[in-house]
Amino acid sequence: MPLFSAASAPPSDLPPATTGGDGPDGTTRPPLWLPSPYLVLGGLVWAVLSAVAWRAPLCCEAGLQAAVVERLRVNLLHPAFPMTDLPAVASAHYSPYALLQGLAARATGLSGPSVVAVAASVNLLLLLTGIGRLTRLLTPNRWVPVLVLVPLALIHWADPARWSAPSTFAVAVTFHLWAWTGHAAARAADPGDPSPGRTPRWAEAVGIGVLLGLVLLVHPPTAVGAAIGCLALIAVRTRTRIRPTLWRWAFGVVCAVTVAALWPYYNGLTAPRTPPEGRTTGPPATEGVRAAGEPYAWATAYVPPGEVVLTDSRPAMYALAGHGAYVLADALPDAGLARTERRERSRAVAAYLDTATPQARRDGITALYGVRWLLLTRFQRLPENATVLAFSPATGEVLARVSTD
Repeated sequence: MPLFSAASAPPSDLPPATTGGDGPDGTTRPPLWLPSPYLVLGGLVWAVLSAVAWRAPLCCEAGLQAAVVERLRVNLLHPAFPMTDLPAVASAHYSPYALLQGLAARATGLSGPSVVAVAASVNLLLLLTGIGRLTRLLTPNRWVPVLVLVPLALIHWADPARWSAPSTFAVAVTFHLWAWTGHAAARAADPGDPSPGRTPRWAEAVGIGVLLGLVLLVHPPTAVGAAIGCLALIAVRTRTRIRPTLWRWAFGVVCAVTVAALWPYYNGLTAPRTPPEGRTTGPPATEGVRAAGEPYAWATAYVPPGEVVLTDSRPAMYALAGHGAYVLADALPDAGLARTERRERSRAVAAYLDTATPQARRDGITALYGVRWLLLTRFQRLPENATVLAFSPATGEVLARVSTD
């Protein structure tokens, strides 16, 4: 992203700070000290949206990301599933992006929600600089990247609770990847180069391949678009015959596949993804969905990290998990969790909340899964051995402690 407007060298008879000189097309360039419009407006967008990120409730994607950070804080090498108290096996949530967040949480002592808020600012900065680099590659017009800021601000402002941090990070890295690929493909041969036209350099091929593999691990759908964009840039911007460069670009592809295949938390090429929302196998979303904007601070203040909560309120699940607790059954379960386990946990939640279920059966469920907390809607019946500790005046939801006696 350009920090200052480009300008040619000022005439020798005028101070450098008072003129920008004339451009090649005869137009007067801005002074050297004048910042570009993209820097000014992009900085404003970054500041505003970064502040909004700190106020976004732990709902949906933000709560899930905070839960991932909390699991990595507890066990960096062998974390549990983000929502369920079981060892994670091939969970695609533990990407390089998540690992960076987990390392930051362990190094700084910040909570999962705080790390997610900081990461939102970093992601946005990475995205804005990527837009600046890519547009500068494609056009000299300084106002083109400014036009991108309008939809960007509107999309993020519309519902900050549903920002997808991994996809934003993947798109931001993709913009930088495209800018790098475009520059490498268009580089002219240096005078005296014994291998003219052999671009990219081997080191660039490795770097571009590693970045593409990183995008594949973080967000596979974005990686497809990233690869197509790289191919288009290579085809359009290569200044020499493509044949001499094929081996180097192919080596970059090998690097991308190697990075994805050797990722220790899961295989980035074959790891199952979380099923779409319309095909969830978890409990139904109930009254709590209407309170999607509520931060559930009244409940998370009581539940210690690492303890299991039984609820079928989807927003409550993400808020509780984001603060370190687990839920018995996730409304949108991790695809890495065995189907039989997901089905049994979903049935256990449904049975516990059924008013016809005997108390002995409920006690067996809480004992089997280590449930110590309940978060119920106002339409759900409180069991005999539960004590209410907190409630929400806005939705009527209650948090209760289950007696183990």
